[in-house]
Amino acid sequence: MKNETKILLHIVREKRIRRKDLEAIISVTPSTMTYLLDKLKNFIDIEEEVPTLGKPPQFLSISKNAWKILAVSVGREKIRAVLYNAKGEELESFEHRVKKEDLSNDGINNVLQQSIDKFYDYDSIGIAFSGTIHDEIVDSKILSLRDYDPVRSLRLKSLGVPYIIISDVEAIAAYESKKTGKDKVFVLNYGTGIGACYYEYHALFSRDEFKNIPFGHMYAGGNEQCYCGNVGCLETVASDYVIVKKFYDKNLNFIDFINREEEYWKILKVVRNLHKTDEANARELYKEVIEHLAMTLGNTSVLLGINEITLYGEGASKWLAEQLEEKINSLAKNFSISVKYGNTLDAVERGVSLEAAINLIKRKITK
Repeated sequence: MKNETKILLHIVREKRIRRKDLEAIISVTPSTMTYLLDKLKNFIDIEEEVPTLGKPPQFLSISKNAWKILAVSVGREKIRAVLYNAKGEELESFEHRVKKEDLSNDGINNVLQQSIDKFYDYDSIGIAFSGTIHDEIVDSKILSLRDYDPVRSLRLKSLGVPYIIISDVEAIAAYESKKTGKDKVFVLNYGTGIGACYYEYHALFSRDEFKNIPFGHMYAGGNEQCYCGNVGCLETVASDYVIVKKFYDKNLNFIDFINREEEYWKILKVVRNLHKTDEANARELYKEVIEHLAMTLGNTSVLLGINEITLYGEGASKWLAEQLEEKINSLAKNFSISVKYGNTLDAVERGVSLEAAINLIKRKITK
């Protein structure tokens, strides 16, 4: 890996780094670093701080004009495309609320194509799907995608920029790791569906490890059929669906809810914010959900050896995180978990934009 690549990747991860520290990390002399920074002058900002003594220390960060990234998130509730500058500042965005008629390979592809076509002048693109990705092929029960090939269907190679295809929970995990600086993170994406990802940042010289966990399809009991074909999936007893059913329509079934989710947007907004207006009612409605999630998360924490979980997603909140932490730690002595709320609504877009920026650096800028 070239030193120029190492420099940019370290700065992307750290956001701002002392020049002297970076020289030590990549093992170069000050004169060599001066030469390398001159080569990267279009991508890096150099700041000097007023010293108490001696030469002012220099700090390096990515210039906001270094590149533009188009990040696209594809979920059951919406498809959202955002153009970010290199500082992660949002420049433009477009959002499409996903409807039942969009749920197919052709339907999702048409909306994606229309979304991407609204943007020009970007250096890299990243797309994150709610589903599983294998060799850039997407399968998603919740989006009715089967063997969907976005690279071919969207003609991504013809764009002339690097591209990356990942899952939404991988994007969230990448964002959480960079935001906190932690090398190991576990994130739960909670809402209509439930997904999870365990992420390990290894080094700049190897691909980070993502363990995409089909959390919502772990067996949790009950007799409801899931859209995946199984009976008793966690999503049928612990997702937003359970709250909507109790609060609004006791005759609702899970598959109909997923297929017609757009009809319940207003109800979803009400129940997701109920803890703010009627906490006693919220506690009662969420009791079953919290019990199922707490048991599954507690067992997962033991399996993975983790002590912190971060909650993201449309259905997540600080209140829900607090309830989960309390319940998990009350279940067993070997459960000792901190649950925090990610509090970033565009975590998927930001996460996939980071991965797209890394891909850009490796494949184009410093090739």
